[in-house]
Amino acid sequence: MKKLPLIMMGLLIFSLVPYVESASVGKASIDQVMLGLGESVTFGDYKIQFADVDQAWTQALIKVYARDGSLVTSKVLPTGYSLPVPDAQNPIFYVRVSWILASNQKILISLESDLELVQGDVNITKNGEYSLPYKFNDVVIPAIKIKVTNTYDNKADVQIKLPYETVTQTIFEGDHYGVSYKLNGDFQYSPYLYIYLKNATTNYAVFDVYLPKYPTTVFQLGEGETGGTTPSAPSAEPTELVYNDIMYEGENLTITLNETSYTVKLNTVGYYSSFSVFDDENNLIKTFEVRRGTGYIMSEAPLAVEVLSYESEYKRAYVRIYAPKGAEATPIIRDPEIHVSISASSTALLLDGDELLVFIDVENSGRGRADNVNVVASIPTGFELGSEIGTWTLSTLPPFTKMPVLVYVLKPTQVGRYSLGPVVVKYHDERGAEKEEDSGKPIQITVYALPKLSVTGEAFNGTWSTYVHTQEKTVKLKFTISAEGKDPKYEFIKNATLQLELPDSMDGEVKLYVGDIKAGETKTLESDYAILKADNAIINAKLVYQDPLGNWHEESFGNLVVVNSLPPAIEIKEVKVYPAPDELPSYVNSTLAELDNDSKVTLAEALQNITLAYLPKKGISWWPILAVLFIIVSAVLGYNYVDLKSKYDKALKELGRKKRRPGGIPKKEEAQKTEEIQSKEEQL
Repeated sequence: MKKLPLIMMGLLIFSLVPYVESASVGKASIDQVMLGLGESVTFGDYKIQFADVDQAWTQALIKVYARDGSLVTSKVLPTGYSLPVPDAQNPIFYVRVSWILASNQKILISLESDLELVQGDVNITKNGEYSLPYKFNDVVIPAIKIKVTNTYDNKADVQIKLPYETVTQTIFEGDHYGVSYKLNGDFQYSPYLYIYLKNATTNYAVFDVYLPKYPTTVFQLGEGETGGTTPSAPSAEPTELVYNDIMYEGENLTITLNETSYTVKLNTVGYYSSFSVFDDENNLIKTFEVRRGTGYIMSEAPLAVEVLSYESEYKRAYVRIYAPKGAEATPIIRDPEIHVSISASSTALLLDGDELLVFIDVENSGRGRADNVNVVASIPTGFELGSEIGTWTLSTLPPFTKMPVLVYVLKPTQVGRYSLGPVVVKYHDERGAEKEEDSGKPIQITVYALPKLSVTGEAFNGTWSTYVHTQEKTVKLKFTISAEGKDPKYEFIKNATLQLELPDSMDGEVKLYVGDIKAGETKTLESDYAILKADNAIINAKLVYQDPLGNWHEESFGNLVVVNSLPPAIEIKEVKVYPAPDELPSYVNSTLAELDNDSKVTLAEALQNITLAYLPKKGISWWPILAVLFIIVSAVLGYNYVDLKSKYDKALKELGRKKRRPGGIPKKEEAQKTEEIQSKEEQL
């Protein structure tokens, strides 16, 4: 392009105009783009047109169109002002009017984009490389690599490999280096790559890597305005996304472009995934590796491969493959592997109380997708649905995923043994063919019930009765346990014990083992009991047993039998009774003794008057007189004896006071007194 002195002057003046926008590390720009009235330039997915100008040629109308021809934005700009694209809220680049050349009826514009961090703290060892991602901000970028050829304590030697050339530079720690990218004609996007050396050692270097926020390298002036060379023909650039899905190890993807076919094979999955590309005759073109989060542009074929993520567990990677416009990728058909299982909360339950929870699991363990998944489960005989059924269909079941567990409730309606399942799953594979799988062998569910139980009691007193009266010291008791039901195979109790509640007036066995009782069966138990005391004993009982599932139950039965051991009742009546003739004296004597003196005298006189009339008349009775005389004589003799005895005792005391002389003959007076005393005693 011819450089006019006027243009150079305009650029000099423009360089003095202050910038309105700013960025932390600067901007990348394409400068000196000259447009005549009505002309345009294509920049990535946008076309920028010089649409109009005022009469004084001081302001230019700039319009920006999308690829489909729709207007994105427009604005009248004087020299030095910019138009954000697509809008001011989130601009990806700016159209800046650098100068308006009235004499030539042209304008100079610059396309500017803020530099943005692609990746920070990129650690590159000596002789190591770092590849820029295939796409940045959803824009395909050229294949650019940064290689560290040597490192030092404070600097690093780097090689920047562009598609069309390699640039060598030494960067010091804390400094940066910008690399321009050549576009059509003499234009360049500068700085396109911006690297900042944060740290350098003798073994490695750490960089921050920047690119323009809008890193497109698609640049084209209107007809007659292009010039220079490009690294590759635009028509052969892999700019179209032809595959955006997962690939498994060992899978092949065929891409057709016009009459040529390429096969991309994923060899291994990992942080560095390996790919091989073959031509339509199955000849190997190239094998390469792609690091996770980056891409690789082939020079041997118009293909670019990007790895977004990978899953080692399933040996698969999420891959994007780009090819030239018009290329098509043949879909990879995979087969799903559907597994369905059914389980229940229990395989045995009781009628009238228990419910059965049913769980259905559906899993796709294959690489293929299953569509229109439908679960069919029937309700077995002997049950009814106890709750609403959840979701039974699913539009898509991806590989290595499960449907939400399906849960529903069944209520038993009768006893017996029933089959639950199988569950059938119908689905379509990726070819659209309908298939089905089932859960296999059904589950056997047994429904039990408790029979209706009754307990009766009797006592024996010559005959059996629920009420007996006895004066015996023991009594025999009998208890009958009955179970009512329809099916003894499923209606029964086990390990039953009848526990009696005896009053303290009785003693005996209180736990009577019953055992198992089936529906329609009766058992009788007898035992002897001791009667400890008189009582009206009421005997109750409690039946303790296990149901068919092993759960314990208790059932009480009252007033089973009554044992009356009280003596006969005594009726007391007042009856006037007279003593017999031989009892009359003692009766009169006791009656008189109980009366007071006045009453006693009155009664005695009355009795005397009665008895005198019946006594016979007799002479003088000497016995009472003799008795009185005998009493008087006895009293006189007794008195004399007491007197003499006292005198004798007194004499002995006086004699005891005198001391005897040792040896010799007793005194005459003492001997005389002794003889007198002995004489009196003899007289007595």
